[in-house]
Amino acid sequence: MTENFNVVIPSITTDFRLIRCLNGLQKIKYKKFFVTLILENNLNINKLRKFKLKINILVNKNKINMSAKRNIAVNKFKSKYVAFIDSDAYPDIEWLNNGLKLFKKGFVVFGGPNIPFNNQSYLQKISYFCKRSFFVTAHYNFVKYKSFDTYCDWLDSSNFMIKRSFYKSINGMEERLYIGEDHDFFYRLKNKYKRLKIFFSKDVFVYHEDREVHLYCLQRFVYGLNVFSANNTLEKRLIALIPAFTILLITLGFFIFNSKEYLNFLLISFFVINILIFFNISKYIEKINDKLFTILAIYTVNLFYGIGSLLTIFGFRKLLEKKIYRNIKNEK
Repeated sequence: MTENFNVVIPSITTDFRLIRCLNGLQKIKYKKFFVTLILENNLNINKLRKFKLKINILVNKNKINMSAKRNIAVNKFKSKYVAFIDSDAYPDIEWLNNGLKLFKKGFVVFGGPNIPFNNQSYLQKISYFCKRSFFVTAHYNFVKYKSFDTYCDWLDSSNFMIKRSFYKSINGMEERLYIGEDHDFFYRLKNKYKRLKIFFSKDVFVYHEDREVHLYCLQRFVYGLNVFSANNTLEKRLIALIPAFTILLITLGFFIFNSKEYLNFLLISFFVINILIFFNISKYIEKINDKLFTILAIYTVNLFYGIGSLLTIFGFRKLLEKKIYRNIKNEK
């Protein structure tokens, strides 16, 4: 039997999350696939023997990033299609079946939602609520719930499928990027194939564990450090820099416009923004306490993102990026 899919899972070690992901893959209905794991150590690797899956295990102890791991997996093993999933996620049982249907319809690249687990902690739920808000993820908030079929300009690297030939045609993902590699990948893919349509399908979904809110803040801080590399167009960069500009304007305003009028302006603006956020999150949050905590978390998340962006603007990115990136990967 020829395997159509290479299911690529970049990870650091064999932990309970990776085991959970493989358990999910073992249950899916479509069976013409093999798994490629790219790990950084041999710890607990014996636990993988219990799975009735064809698993290729690559151990690279050089602490390479996610882009490099994915590229190694795709280049090392041949397949018609490649399916990417993160180790802290697991697929729906129809994941590859629905993916194959889209390939047969002529799509060459597509992805789908990252749906949260049902048994997440309260702090994980708050992170999920933040990600669904327009005031955190803007028009990309559809990625976090099973919403609708649509065309888009980017897919989350934790859940997308692509013809291997197309992936290799642009030399895979940019290995110099620690964050935003998926944005960069699809930007280059669309530049090479002008008529290419990137499809988001509500039926090609995985269940993805959210970070607790304090770790999500740290992740957003790292995203802020990569505000330019992760956003390839002027429009995206201007939108992404809104938190940084807001912090600057508020801080400088106190020195320039040290008056009651300026304070009143801030209070009115704060009130209006709170109302807008409240109505936005009320679409998917019922309890008032959850709404209030989510509003606080949205401000905190954007504060961390804005500070990261400002540090990049003022040239401090390289001092912080790699160390913090690896910490949040270990804490997932």
